[in-house]
Amino acid sequence: MNREFDIILFGATSFVGKLTAAYLAEHHKDLSIAIAGRNWAKLQDLRLPFTPLKADAANKSELVELARKATVIISTVGPYTRHGDMLVDACAENDTHYVDLSGEALFIRRTIDRWHGKTAAKIVHSCGFDSVLSDMGMFHLSEKAEGRPFSEVVMAVDKLSGGLSGGTVDSMREVSKDAKRMPKGGAILHSPYSLSPDHTREPDLGPQPDFEAAYVPLLGQWSGPFFMSMFNTRVVRRSNSLQGYRYGKRLRYREVVPTGSGLGGQLRAKALLAAIGAAFSAIMVDKLRKPLSKVVPEPGEGPKNLDDGGFLITHHGKLEDGCLLTSRVMADGDPGYKVTAMMLAEAAVVLATHAEGLPEATGVLSPATGLGKPYLAALQRGGMKFA
Repeated sequence: MNREFDIILFGATSFVGKLTAAYLAEHHKDLSIAIAGRNWAKLQDLRLPFTPLKADAANKSELVELARKATVIISTVGPYTRHGDMLVDACAENDTHYVDLSGEALFIRRTIDRWHGKTAAKIVHSCGFDSVLSDMGMFHLSEKAEGRPFSEVVMAVDKLSGGLSGGTVDSMREVSKDAKRMPKGGAILHSPYSLSPDHTREPDLGPQPDFEAAYVPLLGQWSGPFFMSMFNTRVVRRSNSLQGYRYGKRLRYREVVPTGSGLGGQLRAKALLAAIGAAFSAIMVDKLRKPLSKVVPEPGEGPKNLDDGGFLITHHGKLEDGCLLTSRVMADGDPGYKVTAMMLAEAAVVLATHAEGLPEATGVLSPATGLGKPYLAALQRGGMKFA
């Protein structure tokens, strides 16, 4: 089906939307691109070489019109729990590929239940800081394993620095509220297989805690929790299931922040656990919104210096045959914004250009299962290093 535009960026006036639009303008001038949003004046103020289109996340007919015009739609309009359902429906109904930045597990669970196996489109959530590092890092590690299954993989966050946006914090609050509204929402959210195709068919590996201070034998040191692990681990497990357990039928996967060895490492791990718990509690309490605004930007805002920051993460894998493998992923620039804009844009470009080697799977997919090897290559061209 011929479409008027290769890509439509919906939410182009949001903080990440502006960055994504600027990235596309600089790196993909050859594609036909439009930008969309509900505020016509703000769209025109962006002064980008793209066609502006007016659409509201609450107007289904306008979203259907967008979907029919594009090969791929990028959405940066969050929280997705509040603003995402109608656009996903419009894309799925019209076989329009879709990518977003969602780290909202219950929203994604609902789109899986509505659309997986029922659309010719690829609906690819989580194409940003959550959860490309986790998902594509694991995919890269598996490529190096050449089909051999893993028994355990630990993703270690060795270095991470960058700013925080009000939109990210707003999404975290919305997930908490969503869990209270949705029947069995809390149980689904805390299940290690909350995003898997069928959690009843997943192996019973016992407790798989996301938030603990523990000694990790595979790392040879203590570790504390990584604040995004409760979501990222579910994405990786979904990728494993959708690929027929390519990573291992009894894989135990977790994400941590290494804190060192000995008593010092143990104390740092416990301190990190306490700090993460306190931070989550503060974010979820709306009464603290005003005091927090002094350190956390309001929704729509983000860090000022996007060239600062970067990350280095390492997937440490133990194969069932006892062999050990590691895969490192690194990039410079603010991870949640500068690098995320690249990750999101390149996911859409891979779909829009029908990149050679693209996985055939359709439905509600992860970055690894929806985009695969072509996406890995695109990320490398965009400045991420996989080693």
